[in-house]
Amino acid sequence: MTHAPSLPWGVLSDMDGTLLDTESTWLRVVERFVFHHDGTDAAGLAAASEGLDLDRAAVLLRERLDLVAAPADIAADLDRRALAAYADAVSWTPGAPELLRALVDADVPLALVTSSPRHWVDGFAQRVDLSAFRAVVTADDTARTKPAPDPYLDGAAALGLPAARCVAIEDSLVGAWSAVSAGCVTVVVGDLARSLPPGVHRVASLTEVDVPMLRRIAGREGS
Repeated sequence: MTHAPSLPWGVLSDMDGTLLDTESTWLRVVERFVFHHDGTDAAGLAAASEGLDLDRAAVLLRERLDLVAAPADIAADLDRRALAAYADAVSWTPGAPELLRALVDADVPLALVTSSPRHWVDGFAQRVDLSAFRAVVTADDTARTKPAPDPYLDGAAALGLPAARCVAIEDSLVGAWSAVSAGCVTVVVGDLARSLPPGVHRVASLTEVDVPMLRRIAGREGS
């Protein structure tokens, strides 16, 4: 019996909160920004900023807090606050380095797809090893950021694959919509209480994710 050649597949992963334990730091940065500007519902505004790039977060905060500063100035302020907070707060989430090593060993191509700016990624790469990724797509690299599909479409293209042959790993609602809209099979890590796009796979932690699972949901059992 002759088997058809298996189709290639890849993995596109979010960074903050998914691979790196940085999302809680970002949420605290937003909360402190809100407090500094005498705003209320700091936790709610922080939650609303989850998964957003700096520019989108700045627009959100400007509107909700009725600020007069330009969005670019607010984004620059958030950038300064975040970089200071990240100085000693960058580490892997449980299971992340093991999963990346397993994917590299299985010769599965990887792309990092993040809403963080390029200089954040470059800074994080000095603290953790991001060399597993063949491509990196940041907020600086696409005209439209998450929740638009562009980042995941670009990540798949950078691997030479259609998005439908890629599994995206995310932890935010914004990121999940981006990946699903791009056509990726999508895994969401964590206990998001908000409504997720239909068809996503949910796991509590990356410790539950391995190469056979990703291969199975990608529909590449023979690869």
